[in-house]
Amino acid sequence: MQFILDLLTPFAQQNIFQEIVWFVSPYQRLEQTDQFIRRIDEAFGTTATQTVVNNNTEIRMTHSSARRNHMSFVLTTGAEDPIMKVFSKVLLGRHFYFTMVMYVDKVGDMQPIHDLLRFAYKQQFINSMVYFESEEGINQIFGVTKFPAMTFENRTDFNTYMRKMYKKILNARSDVEGYGFATPLRQDLPHLFQSRGRNDGSTYRIIETFVEFANGTFAELHMPPDALGGQVINMKQTLQMVRERQMEFCAHAYALFMPDDELEKTYPLLVVQWCLMVPLYNSVSTYLYPLQPFAWNVWFFALGALFALVFLELMWLRMFGGDWLGYHGAVLDSFCYIINVPTEGQVQQPCLLRFLLLGTVFFHGFFLSAYYTSNLGSILTVNLFHAQINTMDDIVSAQLPVMIIDYEMEFLLNLNKELPEEFLKLLRPVDSGIFAAHQTRFNSSFAYFVTEDQWQFLEEQQKHLKQHLFKMSSICFGSYHLAFPLQMDSSLWRDIEYFTFRIHSSGLLNFYARSSFASALHGGLVERFPQNQEYTSAGMQHLAIAFIFLLVMSALAGIVFVLEVLSK
Repeated sequence: MQFILDLLTPFAQQNIFQEIVWFVSPYQRLEQTDQFIRRIDEAFGTTATQTVVNNNTEIRMTHSSARRNHMSFVLTTGAEDPIMKVFSKVLLGRHFYFTMVMYVDKVGDMQPIHDLLRFAYKQQFINSMVYFESEEGINQIFGVTKFPAMTFENRTDFNTYMRKMYKKILNARSDVEGYGFATPLRQDLPHLFQSRGRNDGSTYRIIETFVEFANGTFAELHMPPDALGGQVINMKQTLQMVRERQMEFCAHAYALFMPDDELEKTYPLLVVQWCLMVPLYNSVSTYLYPLQPFAWNVWFFALGALFALVFLELMWLRMFGGDWLGYHGAVLDSFCYIINVPTEGQVQQPCLLRFLLLGTVFFHGFFLSAYYTSNLGSILTVNLFHAQINTMDDIVSAQLPVMIIDYEMEFLLNLNKELPEEFLKLLRPVDSGIFAAHQTRFNSSFAYFVTEDQWQFLEEQQKHLKQHLFKMSSICFGSYHLAFPLQMDSSLWRDIEYFTFRIHSSGLLNFYARSSFASALHGGLVERFPQNQEYTSAGMQHLAIAFIFLLVMSALAGIVFVLEVLSK
């Protein structure tokens, strides 16, 4: 172990490492282990704290007080040693930093070393090295490179290796030398889609530019078709493939990330709200126009006043006598009071009761009839539309089904524990393909969950309509970061972070978002809804109910007249 001491001790003077973590296998039997740890402490003790981990996988060094560079030592008997699992879990989120894996047995066959290097490759310990001593007593250090393919390197000449890495740092970017990044390339409006034989999309063009910047390519990962046999992306399956390290990162940007120790995301491209898009009610039945000037409670009180007046006059006539006109006359007089139209008998022969009623009801009938006439005139001049859906209570009242992707419903229920039971009953979880088909075509039978950037894209379809078909409501369920799913501890995390930050600052995302609709339009994935009808103000043709009522009453009057003639 003197070889490692001589190799690393000079770094103590440069104060590069602020923390040292030890992973010691319970199966190792080296007599000089304690002495080696003490020697490292003597060299780095003034600049770095030290932590020893044996078998506790619950510890996370990302939660430790030291948040800067750290160095780790792993004393192991091989890739299957339990300490390797502890090593990977405890350093989750810090695999990028330097680690010296020390194989404690003498090496005659390189297979155990290759197994350790494959472990480092799979778990993204790209800046780690494996130290071992051969049976001939030769000290050697090996490492693994990821791009363009997994390659085992002899890094025993440590200074040469450090000069090579320094040159890469000066280049300010990683060169993957044509490496093919595996990722699904499926339909995900507006982020990624295929138009005129090529892939396009607002966020895809950003990640495509990064891949070109890193001198790489895309290698498409094929996935099963959606429920309609199409190519709509299933993000739940995609995120699982990232967790299983089947891809370095995903070309599909996403916003609804659950807290996850096995999944990372890039620097946010955008902060988006997750809300409901709801259909707009752009018309009402013209048969209801004569009833629109008054609310239903006003109609109720007007009819109540009519019945009260009839009842009062009949009681007066029965108790005190007077000019008896019968029930028909009482009803007619009371109706005239309500609409502020006097009858001949009321004017020529007013009794005391009618005089008092005329004085009392005058103001009531005058304002009621004047308000109805003016309000109906306003309704016949401008368009009158249905009250729109603005709150969750409105959705419940309208019993409007809400369509949501099945795996996003899990996300909704996990983060919103107190949603009303009535609202939950209206949720309709479906496959992502079915959801996209209904949402993109603006099927007004449902409301839909939508992120802010998706809504801005879909709204372009109705931009030229005088009356829009849908709107984004104020019913929202939080704000989230739109980002690319990234493998935990990816060796490219810093490159992608710097690149997406510059893209975000330059405003390219807004440019790509605007141009992506035109591309999707040419590809036949969306359409601009045509203005297929002229909107006019209501007129006499909208008062059909009044004329229908006139014809019905005339027919009844004719029937009564015929019956009276026949009865004589």
